[in-house]
Amino acid sequence: MAIKAILWDFANVLCLPIEGRGHDFLSHALGVPAEALERYFQGALSKKANLGEISSRSFFGIILQDYGIAEDHLAQFFDYFLSSFMVNEPLIDFIKTLRGTTKIGLLSNYSDQLRMILEEKFKIADLFDDIVISSEVNLMKPDEAIYRLALKRLGVAPQQAIFVDDLIENVEAAAALGIHAIQYQNSSQVIREVSQFLGGWTSNPE
Repeated sequence: MAIKAILWDFANVLCLPIEGRGHDFLSHALGVPAEALERYFQGALSKKANLGEISSRSFFGIILQDYGIAEDHLAQFFDYFLSSFMVNEPLIDFIKTLRGTTKIGLLSNYSDQLRMILEEKFKIADLFDDIVISSEVNLMKPDEAIYRLALKRLGVAPQQAIFVDDLIENVEAAAALGIHAIQYQNSSQVIREVSQFLGGWTSNPE
């Protein structure tokens, strides 16, 4: 069955951490232990933000409050956070070459910041035919319901779609539905594997 859509994860696929400016950078800038930051970003509070149960402002505000940092530092915290990441240019360039040949979707576990990040920081929102963000639909990968929603909104069957994500549990969940799933390791590998699914056509910007 011909491929009619490609679904992309955002964090650690289309958006990558800048070396030296991850959670350690935030920790140093704000005086919050790096291990503690990691627990916030990987723990229950982050899940609540990604499910839309709390806002990103509340998420960051709780971290600051827990460490006695005044709320007027919230904007600074957010700026530091955004400055820790960069767009994955090779994959973005690759996606641009696919426009018009297949539908392009974004499927991301993310808080309510993501629309702004896509539209204002990275200015890549227009690359996508549809964008599914966990906090907006109150579902998260690897719940099969969010994959089915993304497919429905693009109007394709699982066998007509490719999905790219860095986390194996998300890749396995997509594959279980019949989606052609690829685990991100690096840009060249993803470009090669996506191109193979598309019938051998390649356009590697690296």
